Amino acid sequence: MKRNSLLMISLFIVHFLLSGCIDQQILDDVELTTAVGYDLIGDDLIEATAVVPQYQSDSSVTNKTFSATAKLTKDISDKLTRQSAKPFVSGKLEVTLYSTELAKEGLTNIIDIFERDPHIGSRLYLVIAEGELKKQLNIQYGTIDNGMFLSKMIEHNVENGMLPKTNLHQFIKSLYSDGIDPFLPYIKLQGKVASIEGIALFKEDKYIDLIHAEDCSIFKMLLERSTKDVSLAIELEEEGARASVHSISTKRNYKIGTPMSDPKIKIILNINAVIREYSNGRITKKATRKIEKKMEKIIRNRATNMIKSFQSQQIDPLGIGNHVKNQTRNWDITKWDELYPESPIDVDVNVKINQAGVVE
Repeated sequence: MKRNSLLMISLFIVHFLLSGCIDQQILDDVELTTAVGYDLIGDDLIEATAVVPQYQSDSSVTNKTFSATAKLTKDISDKLTRQSAKPFVSGKLEVTLYSTELAKEGLTNIIDIFERDPHIGSRLYLVIAEGELKKQLNIQYGTIDNGMFLSKMIEHNVENGMLPKTNLHQFIKSLYSDGIDPFLPYIKLQGKVASIEGIALFKEDKYIDLIHAEDCSIFKMLLERSTKDVSLAIELEEEGARASVHSISTKRNYKIGTPMSDPKIKIILNINAVIREYSNGRITKKATRKIEKKMEKIIRNRATNMIKSFQSQQIDPLGIGNHVKNQTRNWDITKWDELYPESPIDVDVNVKINQAGVVE
């Protein structure tokens, strides 16, 4: 029995080592693309820059880029292929970036190739980027390759920060669904620094507006049924005090009046929070209640202004129309498009601070 066990372990080790050799050989024989950036450089002329990681003998990673210009993304792929002695592989593509100029013209034709490629996962990140992508993708942004770095930056801010869930699948779903418009992360590439600057808003497939970083958390609260890890700075003018409040959890609910006739809509945010910092000595119950009320007012005002801006531009990134659709059997997209800009949409915010944190 012992002999058989040793034999099995030996066979497993041999298999593992051989698999490692095969994987390394595969990596050496292909161009493993992890990111692609698209710039608009003329009328209908697109320049694509593909990022391929180069694994060094000292375990460091550098970036190699290939660029090509064409009017169709398929033609770009063919031109890129002619620049390399190895075939390009898209199975590890982490992120695709689109310049603001290109996004304003529309993305449907550009992303078509990713929809059709069976090797590309639906979790691929799409990003709107400020800066010349050909130039910026030649800069190293971290100790890992640029595609993986940008992907991890977005993933971290989705899970623990200001960005709502986003990927290729969700963008396509919102693009072709009634009652909702798509959005994408908006990043800035400048020098050796990559930073998330906000959320790009779309009307159909065209980029038309930006939610700046300071309002992204409000958007995320309104969009998702449940969120966490949102921070807000509060100032109490009368006391001359400042507080940093951190949301442990936010639950969002809808109340909709009579759909398609008198759609009075209320979005309810129930927020449980803690005070991380307070600048004015001991935190009393009175001070806590004032912070709760101030936080409710700030979130309600910013959320209301945001929704009014959406209505005036006739875009619906929150999917309010989708919530109305789910509550009526007589859904009519044409009628809803008429009702939406003037529909009364109220935001009710309830903040409960459960405990205090650091006091200066």
